[in-house]
Amino acid sequence: MTQASFPGFEPEPELTDRIFFAVMPDGAAIADIHALTADLKARHGMRGRPIVDAKLHATLCNLGDFPGMPASVVARAQQAAASVAAVTPAFDVAFDVAQTFVNRARNRPFVLTGGDGVVGLAALYKSLAQALLKAGIAGNPASYTPHVTLLYDDVTAAPEPVPAIRWRVRELVLLHSRIGQNQPSYTTLARWPLAN
Repeated sequence: MTQASFPGFEPEPELTDRIFFAVMPDGAAIADIHALTADLKARHGMRGRPIVDAKLHATLCNLGDFPGMPASVVARAQQAAASVAAVTPAFDVAFDVAQTFVNRARNRPFVLTGGDGVVGLAALYKSLAQALLKAGIAGNPASYTPHVTLLYDDVTAAPEPVPAIRWRVRELVLLHSRIGQNQPSYTTLARWPLAN
């Protein structure tokens, strides 16, 4: 069925590209996440497929979903990120709680979160969101829960303590994802080392 077209009313363009900032775990943390996910999945009787290693990350700020690559938005975001990375020292993170985010009826995210171990990530989010706002890029909420998604599943798991997954955050990355396409990994648009 085709959508009727009316003069002066164009259909909304299809959103094909998602762009977001994140931090990525190192190799040792990825191995620990892999082992922990397998254990938790078995204990909770989950059937969801674990997130592939190359896609494991903690999202920071989201630039949004777009019909193509918005070059001007990306350029402004890159300038904002460079200014934040230059004054943010590298820091350690530790995720020590596993839980389901109950944000929809089915196929909910099962994630790692944390307490004191993720305060550095929350601070980085706040700095980056403010820099993006100054660059004219709004839309990142005031509240932020640092997390790493392990898998999606219909089983709901209450928060439970787990052995901490730790790594040193040494860089900020800008990632690109094609919406609706099951890519093996994200495309890295840019990366910025944090200050030493």
